[in-house]
Amino acid sequence: MEKIAIISDVHGNYTALQEVLNDIEKRGIKRIFCLGDMLVKCSSPKKCVETILNRCEVVLMGNCESRATITQLTDEHAWNGNMLSKELFDKVSKLPLSYDFYISGLRVRLMHASPFSIHEKSYYWDMTEGFDKRAIKMFENTEYLNNIGQDTPDVVIFGHIHRPFAYRSRPNKKLLINPGAVSNTSEIININGKDYTYGSYIILEGEFNSKEISSFSYEFVKFSYDNEKEARNILETDMPNKEASAEEILTGKYFDRKKLNQEAAAQWKK
Repeated sequence: MEKIAIISDVHGNYTALQEVLNDIEKRGIKRIFCLGDMLVKCSSPKKCVETILNRCEVVLMGNCESRATITQLTDEHAWNGNMLSKELFDKVSKLPLSYDFYISGLRVRLMHASPFSIHEKSYYWDMTEGFDKRAIKMFENTEYLNNIGQDTPDVVIFGHIHRPFAYRSRPNKKLLINPGAVSNTSEIININGKDYTYGSYIILEGEFNSKEISSFSYEFVKFSYDNEKEARNILETDMPNKEASAEEILTGKYFDRKKLNQEAAAQWKK
């Protein structure tokens, strides 16, 4: 039996990344996979990218990697891309979109957002009418992922939405999991009068690379980190949107990045 830690959405937050890696190390877990979004939003994109590429066996392309290295639409994207060395920039721009593997007889597929786009906003925690129809699409093979003709997965694990959940689709009896995010989550815990941000990740346990059915389990892990420290780190940089970004880290309340990015994009095109 082997344990695999799966993390997602670090967003340049080295303060949170250190905490999650420390927690993983304390549990004796050696194999770590990352679902993307290593950078954009917080103070240390280069340090996070360097650390994740060094520590994680599998690293996938997220929408923030794409925006920072392939299609820079705003000054925030450009700032993050410019923080990377040429070598890191090239590596990030060539990351894979998905990764399939077997564990205890189950075919697991990792991706950042959906089989159709790393930019797709899926909001799968909204359990409204039609949820099963949306969920079942996550198991499709697509031209976008370049996996037409391959076996379809039994388990799909994706990031992007910053909300941990697990759901077994009723039509196909398959398992859809989101580990939540390491950074920029909306969960706050108060400890001795001080607010800390909760991050989360998941641990899979089973026989890695085995196609034979055997024991398999998954576990959600929540951890806290010093969000005040990261907010200070953000304010000490010259990154765009830094005041709003620091406030988001402190309160867990998302600011209207769309409006700010539209304004920045307008300036960027001039």
